[in-house]
Order: sequence, then C-alpha cells, then structure tokens
Amino acid sequence: MVIGIFSDVHANLEALTSVLNFFSAKKVNQLLFVGDLVGYGANPNECIELIKKLNCRAIAGNHDYGVLGKTDLDYFNDQARIAIEWTAQQLDESSKTYLNSLPLDNKYDSIFMVHASPQEPGSWNYILTLEQAQTQFEFFKEQICFVGHSHCPFIIEKTHTNEVKLITNQKIIIKDNCRYLINVGSVGQPRDGDSRACVSLFDVDNKIFEMYRISYDITLTQKKIIAAGLPKFLAVRLAQGR
Repeated sequence: MVIGIFSDVHANLEALTSVLNFFSAKKVNQLLFVGDLVGYGANPNECIELIKKLNCRAIAGNHDYGVLGKTDLDYFNDQARIAIEWTAQQLDESSKTYLNSLPLDNKYDSIFMVHASPQEPGSWNYILTLEQAQTQFEFFKEQICFVGHSHCPFIIEKTHTNEVKLITNQKIIIKDNCRYLINVGSVGQPRDGDSRACVSLFDVDNKIFEMYRISYDITLTQKKIIAAGLPKFLAVRLAQGR
C-alpha cells in the first residue's frame, strides 16, 4: 500500500500534471491532498477538475475558503487577495461546489490531515518553529499528522520519551513508538529555495516515508500568470522557490 501526499497546488496546472504523472508511475494506491487547490495560479478550474476525477481524500486550505468567502480576505496579503478575487471570478459552479464540499480536516487510518494546524484548523496559523510544533502534538491522536500551508517541508518526530526533534533526512522509517508532524511542502509554489514541486510517498507496509522533488515547465506557468493579469510577482517567485 503506497500513499501519495501533496499540498498547495495553487492552480498551477503544469506542476500538478507532472506530480500526478509521478504518482501514476509509482503506482500509488491512495492520494491525500492537504489543501489549497487554488489561488496564485492561472488554471483553477482545470486543477479542480483533475482532482475531482481521482479517488483523492482532500481537505480545504485558506485560499480555497477565501474564494468562497468563508475566510475573510483581510487575512491575505495584497498579491494573494488580488489572486483570490480573480480566481473567484473564474470558477465555474462545479468548481465552487467541489471546494465547498472540502472539510477543514480529515482522517485516513493512522493519519490526520489538516492544512494549517491541528489546534485551530480554521484560524490558518503557521507552524514555523519546533516549539510551535511540539504544542500541536496535543491536538491530534493519530500517529502521523500531515500539514501544508507554509510551503516549506519538514519532518518532526516525537519519541516515546516525548523528545521532539527535527529530522533532516528526506527518507525516514516511521517508527512504531514515535509520532510525526510532517509538512509535505507545496506542489504549485514552493518556498524553501527549491523551485521544483514537492510531494511525498508513504509505503505503509514497509513504513517508509520519503519526500520527492518533481520538475515541471515553470516558464509556461509564469507566462499564464502574466497573461491572466495576475501580479507579476506571483510568476517571478516560482523560479526562485521563494
């Protein structure tokens, strides 16, 4: 049993297509999507349609709720707000219905999924420090919690002695006597200095979790963003991975 986990597509069709091709080649049995299908990019309807066709367990992110008016736009910075307002005008009714159906969190076997933080899923708080991460373990019971939101991947392990530590390896063994908080990074707009899409695989039977980086046609995505009249900054940052 192999699970593919991904987050923060942000209407980047080229990145999403490359990622789904990767999952197909790896013969993934189940997909988990950790929120923010839309926002920033130029292909919101197309990305939603691709996800709708899959047997994908998905949750909502702040941008998904923003385009529906379920999160106040004052929460977002200027570029994000412009992109959300543009996206809201582009979405067809089928896309709106799908986004509106997404919950704030979900569970799959021993896995908990939430876009921002287990403590307050709808407040969209970031987990940026080890201290913040340590607190979050109190708010989920499952062995693994997958998050997104910051676009920066990380693996945090809590041992049976309650030691919380950052794991720097991209490939780890999930230990029976440990719990994990894992940020799976971003498909459509990475911000950790690597412009490639970030995804993860979890081999349940062998208890192996691994992060991967997938190349895609960034130039085409940039051209689409600019042609749509979206802020140029949203295109420029894609190549920087920032």
